[in-house]
Amino acid sequence: MIERNELNKGFAEGFAESFSQAAVDAQRKMRILVADGNATIRKLLRMGLAGESYEIIEATNGPDAYACATATPEPHAILLDAGLGGGMDGLKVCRELKSDMQYRTIPIVMLTTTGSNEEINEAVEAGADEFLSKPINRGELKVRLRSITRLHKGNAELIGAESVALSLARAVASKDGYSSGHVEQAANFAVAFGKAIGLDAAELKMLRYGAILHNVGKIAIPDSILEKTGPLTPRERALFHQHPRVGCDICAPLKPLAPVLPIIRHHKEHFDGTGYPDGLRGNEIPLKAQIVGIVDVYSALTNDRPFRRAKSQAEAVEILRHRAKQGIHDPELVDKFCEMIQDEAPEDAPDAATDSAPSQLATPTL
Repeated sequence: MIERNELNKGFAEGFAESFSQAAVDAQRKMRILVADGNATIRKLLRMGLAGESYEIIEATNGPDAYACATATPEPHAILLDAGLGGGMDGLKVCRELKSDMQYRTIPIVMLTTTGSNEEINEAVEAGADEFLSKPINRGELKVRLRSITRLHKGNAELIGAESVALSLARAVASKDGYSSGHVEQAANFAVAFGKAIGLDAAELKMLRYGAILHNVGKIAIPDSILEKTGPLTPRERALFHQHPRVGCDICAPLKPLAPVLPIIRHHKEHFDGTGYPDGLRGNEIPLKAQIVGIVDVYSALTNDRPFRRAKSQAEAVEILRHRAKQGIHDPELVDKFCEMIQDEAPEDAPDAATDSAPSQLATPTL
């Protein structure tokens, strides 16, 4: 037990160090994207940013602005003209970025022509974080930039850190016999489901991290247990059931991940109270943990494993519904998830047999 605790502590310290380094890298020099078709406006904005520790990137039309915003490395903030040309105005660029989980945390200041209520309402609907009306006032620009800087610093440990989380999560998935795309697939399913049931942007961000990191504690589980195809012994099962707690230990030193910890700890709880590690039941289980629990099962079923082939969508849906009837998942949530999955399925997708006996449905190893 002492050796395992020391191992977990080592993973936690190393993980925290990696995230902290990502935060330091993010704070060294802010990259500001200035996107405006007017050369004079771009010059005024450059002058307004002069003397600050900023790296300025410029774009003159909508497609270029979107390309710069999604390039690597990403800008830390964007000054975006609402009336950009090129077939893609600033409002559309903003909407596209804010609808993508990878880029939606980038703060955007929308540059408007008059600052009218109509323009501001359009910018709000597009997802802009701040507003600046033309002609540009240097004092107001500095106020907006201070606001952007605060927003950037608030996200500093998450900016660029997702790659660290993904690398570790992929290593865990590989150790557990999953393909390289499993982690991203689970995260995308979780976010799509979260959107479908009305979670807001902040909740979706935490849901994504939770889906990426929910199995991180398996890094400390012996391969002999993870690779075992037969029934686990009581001792092996008890050790395996520790992985949600171990995952929390690994991620706990990272303050920005505090909202994610309940997802990591409780994604294996069962709706009827028979899950682990705390035996929570019903609505005692955090909603985002329930979402990740459902998505985790679906993604596991529809991916190849060393000991079995992937299930079809129809088979996976049937198994999920059966698990809900057994009391493992909230039946209402499972119904909503299955409806979402089936609505997104291509019309020509082959149907799988759904007449499996309940005993067969309950047996796949996840």
